[in-house]
Amino acid sequence: MLKHFGIFLIYACAAAAVLLYAPQWHPLIDQRAAIVLCLFVVIGGGLLHEVYARLGREAFLTEKLLSLRVAQGDALEELSWTRRELAVLREALEAVGGVSKSGKSVDEVIAEVKVLQSLITRLAKSSKAPQQERPQTAEQPPEEEVIQAATASPLAKPHPLRPRPADQKDAGANISTLPANANQKPGVLPPVALGLEDSAVLEVARQALRDDRIDLVLQPIVLLPQRKRSAYECFSRLRTTDGFMILPEQYIHLAEREGLVTAIDNMLLIRCVQLIRKVQRRNEAVDFFCNISSHTLGDDVFFSDFIEFLRSNRELAGNLVFEFPQNAYNNWDSSAGDYLCRLADLGCRFSLDGVMDLQIDAAAMARRNFHFVKVRAEVLLAEPELSERLLSELKENGIQLVAERVEDEDALVEILDIGIDCAQGYLFGEPRLARPAA
Repeated sequence: MLKHFGIFLIYACAAAAVLLYAPQWHPLIDQRAAIVLCLFVVIGGGLLHEVYARLGREAFLTEKLLSLRVAQGDALEELSWTRRELAVLREALEAVGGVSKSGKSVDEVIAEVKVLQSLITRLAKSSKAPQQERPQTAEQPPEEEVIQAATASPLAKPHPLRPRPADQKDAGANISTLPANANQKPGVLPPVALGLEDSAVLEVARQALRDDRIDLVLQPIVLLPQRKRSAYECFSRLRTTDGFMILPEQYIHLAEREGLVTAIDNMLLIRCVQLIRKVQRRNEAVDFFCNISSHTLGDDVFFSDFIEFLRSNRELAGNLVFEFPQNAYNNWDSSAGDYLCRLADLGCRFSLDGVMDLQIDAAAMARRNFHFVKVRAEVLLAEPELSERLLSELKENGIQLVAERVEDEDALVEILDIGIDCAQGYLFGEPRLARPAA
């Protein structure tokens, strides 16, 4: 009110000055003309004051609406996470007499609650964003199941999405998404969203975590020469509200910068564990390779809870293989080694992927419980003598060499000539979405 009163005084004083002094400014202005000019100044000033007041009011209301929208998002987010925890707790209550409807014991459900609480805490801390970027909320993610499929934003302006087929160049990357759209064929990867700016990609990542648009994707690993499927590599994809897929190379560096990659890894771990439990109930001997970033390995709180969870579910560890990139392995500190020892004591095995340097200390890796080394086919074929020597050293230490990205029969023949007995690539099966559980 004081501001508006001050503005009124300004043009009122200006009108008074015109009325009193206008006849002195120009000889043609008499007292009557001065009165007319005074009225013009008062009316003009009043109109400008009205425009200013309306613009200020609109700005105030807009700011109020934005704050209410953020408050609504916070409330919905809290409600969705509460819903998720209540669903797990409901299973625990149903399991009081033994086993819940989903087949989980009380101890299993309680252990998963602890891991989910850690994940919620990590996501809440790492996904803090400016108010204009606050995403909407999540529903509880359904458990994923894949064997049948694999064996046979509130953005200010929507960015244009141009589809292209998903290629396998990113297959080893580390991220995840929910079931595909209803009009999409089961198991088929959706088209890739192109042309997004970094801010839009980051918003998609945040929204995908909250809205559970994180698809679990599997690709088979086969034994050679029979091409018998022995394991699956698990990685994840983020999906936009329009059903397009965001590839890891589009968002992984942004997720690491904003502290989201650990939350994505944690979600992938939980879903892999749920998948392993389903497979074990079918008495199928299948291993699952799960990518873990160095950021997740350094998350003391989550990893402690996850190790405690595996300690309560030791039968799951035997089918779980943690994958680590070579560059992260070469830069590990003593704390990372301690976590590996604790996981190995529980029966988990490890795999080294993203290998570009074939000069590997196989004995040291065996001591750390590494059972697999994954190298791209083109890297192996570029230096066949070095590859044969590496294969021999790995076999002496009980480590299997897996050739990645084997795309055609010619590459397979050359791989077989080296003596490699495990492979992965489009030739043996493309990455497919996990089929959601009923």
